[in-house]
Amino acid sequence: MQAQAIESDVTKIQADCLIVPYLQGEVLGERANLIDRAMGGVWAGMVETGEVTRNFPERKLVATLGRLASPRVLFLSLGKADQLDGYRLRNALQFAARDLRRFCSRVAVVVDASVRDALAAPVTGQASQSPARAIAEGVGLGNYHLGEFKKSESTAQIAELLVVGLGSGSDLAGALAAGARLADATNATRVLQWRPSNHLNPADFVQEAERVAKAGGLSLKVIERPEMEKLGMGALLAVARGSHQPPKLIMLRYKPRSSDRSGRVLALVGKGITFDTGGISLKPNPGMVTMKSDMSGAAAVLQAIGVMAKTEPHIEVMAVAPLTENMPGGGATKPGDVVTAMNGKTIEINNTDAEGRLVLADALCYAVSQGATHLVDVATLTGAVSIALGHPVTAAMGNSPELVAAVRAAAVEAGERVWELPLLPEHDVALTCDIADVRNTAGIPAAGTINGAVFIREFVSDHPWVHLDIAASSYHAEPLLVGVVPKGPTGVMTRTLAHLPFHLG
Repeated sequence: MQAQAIESDVTKIQADCLIVPYLQGEVLGERANLIDRAMGGVWAGMVETGEVTRNFPERKLVATLGRLASPRVLFLSLGKADQLDGYRLRNALQFAARDLRRFCSRVAVVVDASVRDALAAPVTGQASQSPARAIAEGVGLGNYHLGEFKKSESTAQIAELLVVGLGSGSDLAGALAAGARLADATNATRVLQWRPSNHLNPADFVQEAERVAKAGGLSLKVIERPEMEKLGMGALLAVARGSHQPPKLIMLRYKPRSSDRSGRVLALVGKGITFDTGGISLKPNPGMVTMKSDMSGAAAVLQAIGVMAKTEPHIEVMAVAPLTENMPGGGATKPGDVVTAMNGKTIEINNTDAEGRLVLADALCYAVSQGATHLVDVATLTGAVSIALGHPVTAAMGNSPELVAAVRAAAVEAGERVWELPLLPEHDVALTCDIADVRNTAGIPAAGTINGAVFIREFVSDHPWVHLDIAASSYHAEPLLVGVVPKGPTGVMTRTLAHLPFHLG
């Protein structure tokens, strides 16, 4: 998608549709009011008759019948100003773009002063180029198509975006281009998330990594089973034992042309279970079809480092993804088995469906061995996180308040929601085990999300570390949410991780 900022008489803008965002409980701004007056007060009339409620994210598409240069106007409610943040803004625009993309390839977003002022602070607290980037991201996210293999689904997209009301110039042009780029990366994550596992096994994922590495000039290393065995990756190999698909571990590396000389190396580690049956601890059938997305963390770190090749942060970054299926079978790991991770810790596997933390254990150890000084892992780890925070929020836990703060700041800039959960000394009882150093689940339902983080912490060698549980935020199809949060895979944390190097102090 191409995006540009313009200043023009809104009645003369030639686009397939004008998108007019407005705030609930406030009058239309100058530009929006000019559009409505040119159309004979159609929006004001719909408000008076109750046809328009102005609730978030209500959309009313109106034909202009030749009264404007554009043939359509979409009035878009952003809801109440005090509830507007980057997450809601992007969702509202994504809904609008999904509505329009079948018959509109060129759209213009018309921003009035009241909307612009409401956007500026919640998005990043910076100048107008931040809302510009957020607008481009929101519209670009609307280009994602859920039915990749569905012949009847239209693949039409919005190809050109005009933004009116934020000014013009090189800064805005750069912000809009960055927004379009970040939306493309997020959509690429979503495509991988929702690709069926027979089209995305570990070897297929390696091919995706090769494409990203080639496009961004990144180095790529692929570790196969024999090298895993030499490195002592017993936890990752234990998960892979039930599958006919050979496991892989990939590492993409970005090295800056101009370093800040701090010596910091950020590792982004993403869980890459390309299908999760639960292994011998077999999952129930309802919902198992969505387990093709259990590699969402790996997809996010892959696309995030691809963006960094273009934004060029001044620190070194690596993206590490352990890739395997978790399947039952004659060779599969059994509950009660004990394995040894790369750092020498022994693990009793009392639940083979808690496999994500096992593959992350060896991947984190490997990242440390390759020079990582700061670690962020992202994983669809626990169903418990949906009980704690629901689908709109990613849970964060870590051993470094500074790194947690950096992740949360990056998430605000990305328009994603992150909330910190505690890691208290009393939570350490989750690791208690009679026959090994640790066990992979606590065996109790309480604090399941935190217990997963407590286990993962054992493999970071006391380096600054944050764990992001995206099991709920990576995807949703909840009937009560579909009207306010777009259905399907979200590509969550792709943009947050892409911004993160710029927030490290």
